Parts: sequence; C-alpha cells; structure tokens
Amino acid sequence: MLKYAIIGHNNALAHNILNLLEARGVLASDVGVFDLKPQGLVKVSFGESNELKVLPLDDLPSSEVVIFTSLENHVPHYAKKFSLSGAKVINATSALLGENGIPMMVGMVNEDAFNKAVKGIINVPHPLVAMLLGGISGIIGQYGIKNIRTSAYISADIEGQDGMSELYNSTRRILMNDMSSSNDNLFHKPLAFNVIPQAGSFIGEETELEWLYNAQIKQVLGDQVKVHANCAVVPSFIGVGQYVNVETVGEIDSSKVEEYIKKSKGVTVINRQEDAGYASLTDVQGEGTIFISRIRQDMTVENGVSLWIAGDVYKVAAQNILALAKQF
Repeated sequence: MLKYAIIGHNNALAHNILNLLEARGVLASDVGVFDLKPQGLVKVSFGESNELKVLPLDDLPSSEVVIFTSLENHVPHYAKKFSLSGAKVINATSALLGENGIPMMVGMVNEDAFNKAVKGIINVPHPLVAMLLGGISGIIGQYGIKNIRTSAYISADIEGQDGMSELYNSTRRILMNDMSSSNDNLFHKPLAFNVIPQAGSFIGEETELEWLYNAQIKQVLGDQVKVHANCAVVPSFIGVGQYVNVETVGEIDSSKVEEYIKKSKGVTVINRQEDAGYASLTDVQGEGTIFISRIRQDMTVENGVSLWIAGDVYKVAAQNILALAKQF
C-alpha cells in the first residue's frame, strides 16, 4: 500500500508536495505519482537522488492518502472511487465545490469540519485562498468575520514553468530591444515591466481567481461573509503578495491582532514601521511560512484592520495539504 498517491505531476503544487514529503523523510517507495494517461516514460524528481515514474491513474493501488492537484474534470469519478476503497482523498482542484459531505478546509481555520467529511473526501481551496485564510487564522479564531476585501499581486508561477519562461523571454526581448513577434499568450499581454489585471479567464465581470476567492472563502467561513477580490499578475517569478482588509462583527484593535497572529502556526510576523520592515516577494521565495506585515487599523469601517500577506504560495499550500492529511 502507498502512503501517498499524488494525482498530477506537471504543476507547481504537485512538485512542492513531493519535495516536502522527501524533506520529511518519506520513502520514495511509499509515494506514487499518477496522471490520466501519461504518454511514454515520464518521470518526476523525488529529492536529489530519486525519480518516480508517472503511472496511469487506473493503475493506482491501495493508498492511505490520495491528493488531486489536477485533472479537475475527472475528480468527481475518481475521488469517490478511491474514497470507497478506503483512501483519504484531498481534492485541491475546483471540482466538488459545495457538494454535501465534502467540506472545504484550511488548517488552523476550520479543522472541526473533519466531522463533516462523511464521504472520505475533503476539498482544499486554491493556494491563494488558502494562504489568505491561513494568514488571518488568528483573527478568525478571535473575531466574527463580516467582510474580506483583498488585492492579490500574483507572480508568473501561477502558470507554472511555462509562465516563468514567458516572463523571462518577455524581459529578455525588451532588454535586447528585440522587436520580433512574441508568443505572450499565457498572460494575454507582455508581463515584463507590466502589471496585468487578469488572472484566469473571465466569468462575467470577475476573473476565475476572483470568483474562487468569493466561492471558496464562503465555503470555509460561511455564506454570511462578504468577499471582494482583485487579482493582478506582476512581473515576479515566484510568490504572491496580498493586501487584505478584514471587517469584523465586534470591536477589533490592530495591536491585539498582531498578538493573535503571532500565535498562529505557520505564520511569521515582520511588522516594523520602518524602511524595509516588512516581507516582500523576494524574501518569501523558498519559504514554507506565511509572512504578515503592515498591520494597520482600517478606519473606513467601524471594526476593521488591514494587513499585507506574502508567501511562496505553492509551498504554503503544500504545507496546508500535508498538515490536513496528517489529521484526516
């Protein structure tokens, strides 16, 4: 029996989960990587000295934990199939959103929802949403949340290695004064030296990621919470920064908020009101913790605070998934 079966291999979340498992001492023989129908001999790295062959999904053996990082259209069938065989299934895609008996979960935020996982399956939000909720977990634990507004500044790795390659090539062409035609397709406009107010396809007035913030935060915190998200892609290779405004039901004080956040697991506070007294995207690359800075009172509402949340979003998401897998 496998301890961990990872579904999907050519995305940043799967790579970070594999790296984290290896770093924690999990043996390569206890981990399997699967895709729907891998073409030819496909292998992925597992640490510095091991490689894992990507196997067809239908060949997946008995497993303790199955983690879906992709294949959204196939999740409804396979997730239920594997859970019926006794596996604990964690779905990190947008499938099964809102399905009864399959809670949306974030570590340190709503771990009491495990008792609602009657089908042996839990959902986890998009990595950006998970990072936001993990960053404000100390606030959630102390106050009733009324309203969340966020502006997210997202690096090129939102589109994986292809996104980072497109940013590199776009930057190189500008610096070399190369006027030849480009293939800037992933971000719809050249990303180098630019900010693009679109992340994902449009769904009405919102983009896909903005819609997910709304839908998934409500799945975790409840429909009574109002959510508004703005997402833009910025010319950085790795990391996400989010300015977040939180309005609470009761009175809230920014100095108390910092105390509560410091007690949250997986969160680091750098909140010095001075030049460079905060975490930027270059500070968080390669780190598995969520960084919180710029904690301030929000005077535009009766009870509100604003803060800056930054992190290497896929490393943070991998930490959340494996923490939930351990408790599931």
